[in-house]
Amino acid sequence: MMLSCGKVILPYCIERYEKGGKSKIERVCEMVSMLPIPKGLAYGLCDSWYINKKVIEAHFERGYHLVGALKTNRIIYPQGIRIQIKDFALYIEKDEVYLVTVNGSRYWVYRYEGALNGIDNAVVLLCWPEKAFKNQKALHAFICTDIELDTETILNYYSQRWPIEIFFRQTKNNLGLNTYQVRSTKSIDRLLCLISLTYLYCTTSSDKYYKFGQGIIIVRKEVQKQRIQWIYEQAKNDVSIDEILEQLQLA
Repeated sequence: MMLSCGKVILPYCIERYEKGGKSKIERVCEMVSMLPIPKGLAYGLCDSWYINKKVIEAHFERGYHLVGALKTNRIIYPQGIRIQIKDFALYIEKDEVYLVTVNGSRYWVYRYEGALNGIDNAVVLLCWPEKAFKNQKALHAFICTDIELDTETILNYYSQRWPIEIFFRQTKNNLGLNTYQVRSTKSIDRLLCLISLTYLYCTTSSDKYYKFGQGIIIVRKEVQKQRIQWIYEQAKNDVSIDEILEQLQLA
């Protein structure tokens, strides 16, 4: 779970999933229950795996609306008719959609407001890229529990979920998330904690917030400077090169 406020985006909770233990839905609800209570409007952003009544209610209890992706086989009830989103999309005509720009790309969007299976009332957006209207393979659906939110804002908010995917990529490429060799649960839990702390250090250890990619470069340069400074001080004190190499574990 990542926590975002303004331009600051930080890892808030990272846990090992234990097969056969609590379900992913139960774990997500527990993590949501630990979120800080917002002073204003706040939104949880998630992918289609976590859109259900329990997760929505967990967000409501902490004062958050939910914006997320939906699988296109999800059931909606336009005019009381029970139908899957992907089947309903076949009946949508060009005069019922409108173009919305999100992060420089344009999409045809149909806005539905009403019930879903297990959800009493929410906004559902059916979206196609500008040049792929009515293409079933290009159809994407999104949900928002804040029915007052306009369509463009909902889509822009959902696009802000992407940093969590970047977090996984960066921790795999730079912090060893996919190359560790420890096997015990205690060791894995410690590793996840260290990864989070390292990420936080790279982004918040200076007098301003840096995105991780920039922060890790700054930290690595600082470590190199400190090492060179230490070698210089050792040389000034007539410490032999063999002793220096041994202390650096390079002998």
